[in-house]
Amino acid sequence: MRVSVIIPAWNLVELTSACLRSLAAHSAGADLEVLVVDNGSTDATPEALPVLGRELFGAAFRQLRMEDNLGFARACNAGARAATGEMLFFLNNDTLCTEGWLPPLLAAFKGRVGAVGPRLLYPDGRLQHCGITFTPFLHVGHIYEFFPGEHPLVSRPRPLQALTGAALMLPSALFRQMGGFHEGYLNGYEDLDLCFSLTAAGHKLTVAPESRIIHHTSATPGRFVHDTANEELLMQRQGARLRPDMHLLGRLDGYEMRMDAALSCWLELPKAGADELAASMAGAGADVVEEALVREPLWREGWLRLMLLREKEGQPQAAMSAGMLGLRFFPTRELVDGLKALTRPGTALASFAPDVEAIARTLAPPADAAQKAANQGRLRAARRKASVQGDTALAELLDRELQKA
Repeated sequence: MRVSVIIPAWNLVELTSACLRSLAAHSAGADLEVLVVDNGSTDATPEALPVLGRELFGAAFRQLRMEDNLGFARACNAGARAATGEMLFFLNNDTLCTEGWLPPLLAAFKGRVGAVGPRLLYPDGRLQHCGITFTPFLHVGHIYEFFPGEHPLVSRPRPLQALTGAALMLPSALFRQMGGFHEGYLNGYEDLDLCFSLTAAGHKLTVAPESRIIHHTSATPGRFVHDTANEELLMQRQGARLRPDMHLLGRLDGYEMRMDAALSCWLELPKAGADELAASMAGAGADVVEEALVREPLWREGWLRLMLLREKEGQPQAAMSAGMLGLRFFPTRELVDGLKALTRPGTALASFAPDVEAIARTLAPPADAAQKAANQGRLRAARRKASVQGDTALAELLDRELQKA
């Protein structure tokens, strides 16, 4: 089965070159064609990539040159129109393929599966993507982002509403049937739109975790400039189909969703499990606590303990690293307060105090009455929608938040 790998690119020739080299190095024996869609690059991309592509892939390489930057959706659609493969694999140019990336993706197409993505990892080995999730306020996130890349939960199958377009495979005939990526989006949300169209047509989405691809993420300048307009378009086109699912996906794995006054949401270990883990770690040193956090990253108290223990050991930089990683999971004041203590005047990390203050401002609860009222309105609207959709678990959770507010 021929797979057409479609790589949209705008400048960043070094990243695209590395992507192509990794693709060639780890696709031996595969029936691939590779299409780079050059979105009007002004660096060495137009001259360098055709030479490299032919060297790596011979006649199976083509470069499509666009005179202007048409954005992700249009570039991918142009590549799909030129493709000859039975399967399309859309791949960001800031990625690196690893050994064995392709067979698990192809093997995942069973039954009604319409699109498949790989396990995406950050360069440091932590998880970037194993599925997209939505908060009660329909903010988009990657479930278990920043978990250790080989954590058992990453490989667990789960019902998904969306996958990222950074690395996405689907049959070419189905892509055409869906109308391709909607071209009203500009560098964002077109992948979510396509996924909702697929699921509305009865297709399932899945991740093939045995397929691993490293993703530098959002290396293209201006990647998020159009997010507000893109989000509005997504709600116009697919809002009726979109369901909050962070709380449901977390519950499947034994976690609970929490939120703060600013309506930021996260998953964490339930109190009973957290208390049991804390008791088992009584008197444990930093290395033991850190090992526990590898196994259970959503133990909130554990990150606070690790910060304190590393500071006591005279390792302030390690303590700060623990706090910053903990904040990835829990955007809470207690972790920020721990970072403030590490960067107080006279300490080795005092120069980082302005950075910590900047983080603190983003986590501050709404201070003015107008913002509080707006958040109350969002809570009530989410509560009404949960009731209409029959999501009693979410309705009860939002009721508790409304009582606190």
